Amino acid sequence: MKFKDSCNIFIFFTVFLLVSLKTALANNPETNAYQRGNVYYEQGNFDEAIKQYNSILDAGFENGNLYYNLGNCFFKKGELGRAILNYEKARRLIPMDKDLESNYEYACSLIKGESVSSKRSLLLRVLNGVFDKFTIDGLTIFLSVLYILILISILFGIFFRNFKKHAFIVAIVIGLFFVLGTIGLKGKVSLLNKEAVVIAKIAEVRFEPMDNATTYFTLYEGMKVRIIASKDNWYKVRRRDGKSGWVQNDSIAIF
Repeated sequence: MKFKDSCNIFIFFTVFLLVSLKTALANNPETNAYQRGNVYYEQGNFDEAIKQYNSILDAGFENGNLYYNLGNCFFKKGELGRAILNYEKARRLIPMDKDLESNYEYACSLIKGESVSSKRSLLLRVLNGVFDKFTIDGLTIFLSVLYILILISILFGIFFRNFKKHAFIVAIVIGLFFVLGTIGLKGKVSLLNKEAVVIAKIAEVRFEPMDNATTYFTLYEGMKVRIIASKDNWYKVRRRDGKSGWVQNDSIAIF
């Protein structure tokens, strides 16, 4: 077979595969729903756009852009809590997206009530800021690479004695990053299904899980809390400043 004929066959199969892929995507119900959602959003029909996007989630598919679009829909509807909720979900999947971060920060600036400062140390806040730039999958891959580099450094020091000292110093430095990364990964995993956003306009946090219990403090729509316990239709939540109390579960949404 001539080289020219081989090239023609290769081009034919490449074009065939591309056309088949395009056809499959065009006939994919999730793709169609996403496109319809985008059209409804552009038309200002946010309820229908939300319906289309949620149909994709109900089918078991999710991605950062989908949650980002949902957040934008709820923001346009004036539902600040649900907007921030979906932005938070998107940030776990596409943490480096600048448009997402810009919209998220603006939405957070609209939260009513006094700003609550974290009691965490400066070091922990800096580390959290770094780890927030990673997805759980991305951080896992990063740690896997560091682990391989540690092994290579150790083996290099064993087989090349002239570089033994330098190799082990490199291994120790990489090991420190590995330990910090492991702590960060453990922290991110531990927060799964443990964080929530206030979706009610106002949520009264009480000392006990009872309607007639004394109010301890008030949460406002869009605020983020951590869930530390549950009882019947109540969640015990902790605010960033460490204050904790009980709030009715329909006032918040877990992410």
